[in-house]
Amino acid sequence: MISQILKSVILVSLVSSVISYILFKNTSKSFVEWFAICTIIQFLFFYFYNNVITFFTKLKLEKENIEAIKLINNNTILINCESCKKINNVKIDLSRDNEFNCTHCDTQNILNIEYTTIAKTKIYE
Repeated sequence: MISQILKSVILVSLVSSVISYILFKNTSKSFVEWFAICTIIQFLFFYFYNNVITFFTKLKLEKENIEAIKLINNNTILINCESCKKINNVKIDLSRDNEFNCTHCDTQNILNIEYTTIAKTKIYE
């Protein structure tokens, strides 16, 4: 971490020095004034650049999280129609009530989701 900060400060100083030298030779301001101006401009630029990158990264992560939650909530199951007992491929969304029409007899079915637990048994050898 400290080495990265040191590299960044050295790079900023080097760029500021080169630009300040060029501007110092072509204008009436001193090298130190140009160096200070160039350094401040670079720090401001990178500050705003990092804020923009952070903002867009957060937006992208939030969008990906929302899509992942939607995928987690949507499942497809094979279930029998209560009327004709034939198998239907039904998409379930755990965030709402689920209904489907049978593809064979066109009867409207309501899906009742029930959670139960089962104790895991140990098989003795």
